[in-house]
Amino acid sequence: MKHLRPLILPLFLIPCLSGFTQNKTAGYLTEAYRFESNNSQLFAAYAEQADKEGLPRVALFFRAIAKTSSIHAGNFQKVLSQMGVAIAPSKPVIILNPSQLNIEDALKSVRMEAGIKYAEYLEQAKADGEKSAGKALRWAKETEQQSLQLFVNVVDALAKENTNSLPAFYWVCPKCGNLYDVANPEKECSFCYTEREKFIKISD
Repeated sequence: MKHLRPLILPLFLIPCLSGFTQNKTAGYLTEAYRFESNNSQLFAAYAEQADKEGLPRVALFFRAIAKTSSIHAGNFQKVLSQMGVAIAPSKPVIILNPSQLNIEDALKSVRMEAGIKYAEYLEQAKADGEKSAGKALRWAKETEQQSLQLFVNVVDALAKENTNSLPAFYWVCPKCGNLYDVANPEKECSFCYTEREKFIKISD
């Protein structure tokens, strides 16, 4: 039987506000918000699925990247609010597969967003002169690019049935969403310079 991949609806909705003319960056930022908000909920569901399969280290990783996505979504929502754009919360339709397929789908999705889409969004923010939007998009793009190897590590561990080799904890920067899997992160975030003491610890 062919596995069904997760369906996420709605994609995005850009509200029209009287007296406000939206530039293209507002539309892109709204789409990015939907993507990250939906991923936050999707990855949390993937974590529950991994727990049911007896894969606590995989579940831990999904919870860590769910937190990262939530922070990115919050950053986008804050900028959109400053631009005068209100966004209603969305709830994705989630169809779960075994964790091996879930992590592969997540990797493909994040790789595309961090590589192609966010690069396009950043160029548009620069063209529109939207510095706050550009900073939020840059944080999301660069932190997700850095996390791609962590996704690959989980994929490999599942394929080799060696998930106990995965980290037992992660640290998430609450400002930019950067993800660390080392015992002692540097004194401050390498992306936004937030102090290590403020990092969020995700552990068993």
